[in-house]
Amino acid sequence: MTAAVRTTLAADDMLEITLAAPEHGNALDGAMADAILHAVRELPENARAVVLRGEGADFCAGRRGGMPAGQVKLTAIDVRRRVIEPILDLYQALRNTPVPVIATVQGRAAGVGAALAGLADVAIAAEDAQFTIPEMNHDIPPTLVMTALVERMPRNHLARLVLTRDPIDGREAQALGIVSMVAPAAKLDAELARVRATLAKNSPHVLRAVKAFLTASSETSFATRRDYAAMVNAAATAERFR
Repeated sequence: MTAAVRTTLAADDMLEITLAAPEHGNALDGAMADAILHAVRELPENARAVVLRGEGADFCAGRRGGMPAGQVKLTAIDVRRRVIEPILDLYQALRNTPVPVIATVQGRAAGVGAALAGLADVAIAAEDAQFTIPEMNHDIPPTLVMTALVERMPRNHLARLVLTRDPIDGREAQALGIVSMVAPAAKLDAELARVRATLAKNSPHVLRAVKAFLTASSETSFATRRDYAAMVNAAATAERFR
């Protein structure tokens, strides 16, 4: 674990995960990624949702310390095991978290920051937030970020962000499908509080049923979705009357 990520189960049974390295723009290092991964994999049974936030001016300004320092020569297998797989494991864990993930995005959301926002089920961005995918500036193919965002965005818009490295604000990020909602920066916390209050009215098993369907539906045929929808709905509804 690391002090740069704080986790708290709040009174409304939302698991709060706060990126707490504002001096680095909350850019993720390996320890921070491991801490988030551990938190969502060890989710409390009574958790209604995960709330992901960044402390300070930025949500997450990218990734730091990804490649080993010095003149270490790495094979492709080494790079995949030490650099690539940990981030892809984190992305998959967030996507498949059994409860909804709510994120608030202010300031910079660069690279992995944009990916984290896109993986949230409901992401609320400040109007003046700045989303970028800058990896090509370093001649790195941003296929990890693309993996996280490809379900959210039309292909041509994802290609534009990757190839041009153009920054976009919260409003455009909403229009392109990266985030769900936009608010003035001064009202970001109030909008999060409103969403939390709404979710707190639901039982954990109903919220888990909704998230399970959201996770599975994009990968299945209509016939499979039909059966799965009936199954999770019946189970969650029956639980209310036990």
